[in-house]
Amino acid sequence: MDWFRGQRGPRRVSSTLEGVGAAARREPMQLLQRHPPIAVTIVDDEPAALDVLARAARLWNYSCQTATSAEQAVELLEQSPTPIVVTDMRMPGRGGLWLVGEIRRRWPDVGIIVLTAGHDQTDAQECLRAGAHHYFFKPIKLDEFHHVLETTWQSFHRQQETQRIHNALQRAVRRQTRRVRRTFLSAIASLVRTVEERDPYTAGHSRRVRAYALRFAAALDLDRRQRKQLSLAAVLHDIGKVGIPDGILHKPGRLTPEEECIIRSHPEMSERILAPIVRSRPVLAAIRGHHERIDGKGNPDGLAGEKIPLLARVLAILDCYDALTTSRAYRPALPTDEVLTFLESHAGTHFDPSLVRAFLRIAPELVK
Repeated sequence: MDWFRGQRGPRRVSSTLEGVGAAARREPMQLLQRHPPIAVTIVDDEPAALDVLARAARLWNYSCQTATSAEQAVELLEQSPTPIVVTDMRMPGRGGLWLVGEIRRRWPDVGIIVLTAGHDQTDAQECLRAGAHHYFFKPIKLDEFHHVLETTWQSFHRQQETQRIHNALQRAVRRQTRRVRRTFLSAIASLVRTVEERDPYTAGHSRRVRAYALRFAAALDLDRRQRKQLSLAAVLHDIGKVGIPDGILHKPGRLTPEEECIIRSHPEMSERILAPIVRSRPVLAAIRGHHERIDGKGNPDGLAGEKIPLLARVLAILDCYDALTTSRAYRPALPTDEVLTFLESHAGTHFDPSLVRAFLRIAPELVK
């Protein structure tokens, strides 16, 4: 049955509603099966047309809200978004084409049905390009309108279900990825301990540096993410030493220039080993840069000042502190006061001065 042929005012409204009632009676099971009612926003500047559309939708068990302009429709959707919007194309104000674009931008999952007077293919194509899902030329047959409402709702429902499944799969993948990552990191941490246990002088170095890192991070008021990153970098920073020969690592005497070059390569080697597993750039940057110097004379990249990542500057102090306060094959452990004096005297050349000052404030706690 046709209704409203584009003129102003009501036209065949009573016969239209009779048709609506007949269509509703023909599909009682569908009406009972849809619970709760599905919401639809209907937009038309002509009261008679708006009334017919709203009554028809309600008889088909769709709850409705109505608007007489595109601007009013946006206000309604801001308060009560609906999965379906039915809008006239030509209205005073910004009009239906603007409304389609606004809905698509702000509520991309909403199904949009556009009504347009006449048979202007250009208008229809513009609506589709703007993001409408269906369009009708007036006059509209109610059975076709009902079919499109059902199709749009089913499409919305399928899209929501697909998104729900997609989100569930993503969560499952993330959980599995975290489990695999934890397994790899546990294996890497075990390898670090194995490397350190090769030399009784360095046993426990990474674990101690991590303990210092957690206390220092709290003193620096680093955020939760930075604390986790610093903790991980502290545990893994020396993994590259797995590739350095024991003869160099355990050498009691002075190293040759060639041997020093090999030792200095371990930050880069650590990064290469961890890059396929650790995706956090700040963690990798801290590991690679923990032997950089604030004056630019460190390695491997010769970075200076704040070009050295913050976590690398922090890790450099902690790594040096533990190295100097523990015995090595080539020297005994240094007294804590002497180590703190060393750090203070090298602030501005080797280490970040502000970080050294902060570290000196918590050093008594670390000694305890």
